[in-house]
Amino acid sequence: MSTPLLLVDELCILVGQATKELILEVKKGEPRAPIIISGFLDDDEPKPGRPPEDETEKAVPFVIARFLTGEDSQQTGTATIRIIATTYSKHGQGWRDPLEVLERIRQELLRNRTLGKKFRLELPIKTEMPEDQPWPYWVAWMTTTWTIAQPIEEVDYGDY
Repeated sequence: MSTPLLLVDELCILVGQATKELILEVKKGEPRAPIIISGFLDDDEPKPGRPPEDETEKAVPFVIARFLTGEDSQQTGTATIRIIATTYSKHGQGWRDPLEVLERIRQELLRNRTLGKKFRLELPIKTEMPEDQPWPYWVAWMTTTWTIAQPIEEVDYGDY
């Protein structure tokens, strides 16, 4: 399995631990902690904007850990992961919920900057909330950068 996939899996575990006691409003049913999702919602095309209504109703509140980019330099490899929090609330102060989710995750990340004994969180962590919100859904995200392992170069010197 590739290193970025392992990083996303480790991050999902940390996010689950950070948010398990956070009880949030749902459109139908009892309030609950957010569902943790790796990559994309099931049956959702990877495109910007609001997920399909039926999938959103089932999943919200949720947190997605999504791989964005990877980069290798002479010294290190890095991976950029976006953590997206989506919540539901018809209240005008509903914007607070995704920020609370992200704040709990941020605090857990800063307490545990190394994940799985392999991945190191690099600062800064950038948190954003777009002004246009898909009411009654509320969305915010944080972008994180991680140092990841690079394989050791193998050199074949032939018959020397």
